[in-house]
Amino acid sequence: MAGTANPSSYYQSGRVTREVQHKEHLFHLYMFQHTENLPNANQKVIARPNPPHDFGLTIAIDWALRDGLGPNAKNVARAQGMALGSSIDGPKWLMCHNIVFTDERFKGSTLRVLGNIEEEDRGVWSIVGGTGEFSYAQGDFTYKYTEKPVNGIYTREVHIRVLCPTFVKLTPPNKVVSRHS
Repeated sequence: MAGTANPSSYYQSGRVTREVQHKEHLFHLYMFQHTENLPNANQKVIARPNPPHDFGLTIAIDWALRDGLGPNAKNVARAQGMALGSSIDGPKWLMCHNIVFTDERFKGSTLRVLGNIEEEDRGVWSIVGGTGEFSYAQGDFTYKYTEKPVNGIYTREVHIRVLCPTFVKLTPPNKVVSRHS
């Protein structure tokens, strides 16, 4: 048939005979949230429908993740995404964001995070993917407040556990010659 592309020209497959190995990454960080009314705010309300319990309230976030609490703590990453008021019955939030690494070691790599805030002081979110060093990531993101929020500043201690598969290099198959070329 004229004009039909040879499937082997755009696709390769190979047999993987080894078990998939995983690399584990463990992080201990601190996440800093500064609400919209502060001079150094790192979040912004983008929709405020005003039903009960902030249902439908949508906030864009760009929270800092650092390697410590003190003034010399190093910026390691940003939590960039959104928080959505997701319950009519009480204050509950759907969190959907990317952890975008900015330090030298993981610069450009990301983790995809999805979860809910149901208890304000602690929780667990899922890591559902990633890019770069964290391709195909799975894991969890646990947090707890280091202290009660003060004047619109929330500080969370964060533990991230990520498993990423490491793939063996595939040997390209022999070129298939089509009889219809």
